This record gives sequence, structure tokens and C-alpha cells, in this order.
Amino acid sequence: MSGGPGSSRTTDVGAPAGAIASAMAARWLVGAHSERGARRGTNMDALFVAPHSGLVVLADGMGSTSRGGEAAAMAVAVFAEHLAAVRDEEQVNAAVAAVQEQLVTEFAPAGLLTGASTLCALVAVADSDELIVVNVGDSRAHLLREGVLQVLTTDHTVAAHLVAVGAAEPDSPLVRRTTNHLRRYLGNPAGASADLTRLRPVPGDAVLLSTDGVHGALSNAQMADILAGSPDPELSARRLVVAAAAAGGTDDASAVVVRPRP
Repeated sequence: MSGGPGSSRTTDVGAPAGAIASAMAARWLVGAHSERGARRGTNMDALFVAPHSGLVVLADGMGSTSRGGEAAAMAVAVFAEHLAAVRDEEQVNAAVAAVQEQLVTEFAPAGLLTGASTLCALVAVADSDELIVVNVGDSRAHLLREGVLQVLTTDHTVAAHLVAVGAAEPDSPLVRRTTNHLRRYLGNPAGASADLTRLRPVPGDAVLLSTDGVHGALSNAQMADILAGSPDPELSARRLVVAAAAAGGTDDASAVVVRPRP
């Protein structure tokens, strides 16, 4: 579940299970890749990639904690377990709440930030070609459409908040210092919730989920070029992670790429 060095997951693994699962497996191509960063002893990113289940999930355990990787792995497992059947916003919010409860129960007694994790996911909607985009923290979902890469999610960081309220410029030292300081994350004893949006990809689109080890090292233009360079989502995911390391990134890096079938 959690990606190690050179790990990848691809589409069409396993058999479809139910109408939702069959729809995603029939409509989407999915590839994923994750590698441990040079500054880490273990990979604290985790992936659950199951197009046959209508679900892809990515999580990034907070690197300042000793058990961040365990928290990320638990987050994706619990989230996936609670979305085995009906898929709508109510069920997605319930799955996020279950992750939050499990992380707090497991890790909070050991310290406030011991079991903290981001979570970013795509959830197939029943009887529809729509996806629910789920986000908590600073992992991101992006949409590549007609060569332009758009960020679909909002980072729940101090830096993003300062920019949003006009308290700092995007390129200011204060923003650079607080880029990795999360204001919202799963495992927070004070509580946490996710942002949910719906997305209807069209042929030619690519949807990218990434941890900050990827989008923190690469510009939107660089990521767009890589996504546009191949229709193969597994190859694109691998190239993104490799490019992040080549650009000087030292954090764990994970990417999941989803494309509508032609």
C-alpha cells in the first residue's frame, strides 16, 4: 500500500466489483509511482490504487513525526474500507471522519503530531462519469486540459492562508517558511474535515494526484509537459517522480495519473 523506492501501481488490477467499480475500470486508465526521498529513511507516502474498486487514494504522513508513514498507510486503508459500496458526498465525508477518528485513537496519546497525514483521493460516482475529488492537507489534485494544468484543490497550509487573506505575497520569505506548515490535516485531535468537489473529465484530460514531493519540486509548466508527453498514465507518473528528484527534490514523491479511456 505504501510506496517504496521504485514502486508503482497500474490500472486493471483485479476484477470489477459492482456497478461503480465496473464503471471506473471501464472508463479510466490509472498509473501510479512512489519513491522514497533522499532525506528519508522510509517512504512516508502511501497509495491505494484500485480502478476496479472505483477509487484511488494518496496520503502523505507528516515527516516531522516518527510514525508519519504508519499514519499515511492507515489513512488510505481506512478511507478505502469505508467506501466499498455507495459513493456520494455523505459517504465520502463519513469515510474521512472514520480516518480522523482512527488516527486520533491510535496516535494522539503519543503526542499531538505523532500520527498526522494528508489525504487526496478520486472517488467514482455511481451511474455517472463524474469523480469526487477529496482533499485534506497539502497533497494536490490537478487537471490537465488542452495543455493547461489547473490545480483543483486548495492547500491547507499557513502559507496558502496568508496569501489568500492578503497578508503575504506568494514569493515572500514568510510564505516560503510556512509552505509546509499545515493548518488542516487528518489526525488532529482538534478535528479535521475534507474539501469535496465534483469533476467530469473528458477525453484528452489527465487528472494528477501528487504529494508535495512532486509539486513542490516541479512547476506547473514542467508537470504539464510531462503529462502531455505520453498518454500512458503509468509512464507519466514515473516520469513525474523521477523529474522531481532530478530537480533537486529530497522529499518522498508520489504521483497518481488518471485518464479517461479514449
